[in-house]
Amino acid sequence: MARWIAAVPTLVGFGLALGLSPALYGATADILARNRNVRARLTWLLSGLASGATALGLLLHGVNPANLVDQVRQRGDAVVENHVVDLVVGVVLLVAACAMVVWLRVVPVRPQRPERAPDQNSPPAALFVLGFTSAIVGLTTLPIMFLTGRLVENVSTDPVLRLCAYLVFLVALVAPFVLLAWVWSRFPVATQKVTDAYERMLGWDTRWVSFGVMTFGGIALLGFAPLLHR
Repeated sequence: MARWIAAVPTLVGFGLALGLSPALYGATADILARNRNVRARLTWLLSGLASGATALGLLLHGVNPANLVDQVRQRGDAVVENHVVDLVVGVVLLVAACAMVVWLRVVPVRPQRPERAPDQNSPPAALFVLGFTSAIVGLTTLPIMFLTGRLVENVSTDPVLRLCAYLVFLVALVAPFVLLAWVWSRFPVATQKVTDAYERMLGWDTRWVSFGVMTFGGIALLGFAPLLHR
């Protein structure tokens, strides 16, 4: 029991670390801002997150992912150090920026998509896939779940205590999203203002912003790639 209590802070830290995903927080913000089937959508998202973490933990049972992470990191470093990749990506970004300008010239005002009824939106169950993949995709997910599994095993030989320890991890994993939804529901006036602003943002024409970002990225890659790889 003393070992179980001592392991709780670490398990909470692992759960919070695994949940730090821009995709998850972006999806949660979108769910809350749209204010449509919030409970069902958030439940499916968090169910996928918990299921993905559990599946990865079972997969890594008895396997050390350190070697796999090192191999992926080495290959990633090789790609970053290859100036040909920088030049190719830079050219692709500039071509895409030119295509964006042509689109803006041909269609100055972006056609508005027809409003869809809430029941025509993607089903809440579709968010399960996002939560599941967010828990298993990434270089940090492998060591976090490996260490979580080892810590749960070392807590006790009693399966009940092990299950309780893992439940602590799961609670810490989903708690920030539940807390965010709870805070969101406590301030209806502010919630409505944010929702209205979000709806207006969805109607913005972001093509000029996309053009600027792609142009800047393309020029930066073409300009700095030769300098960085001398």
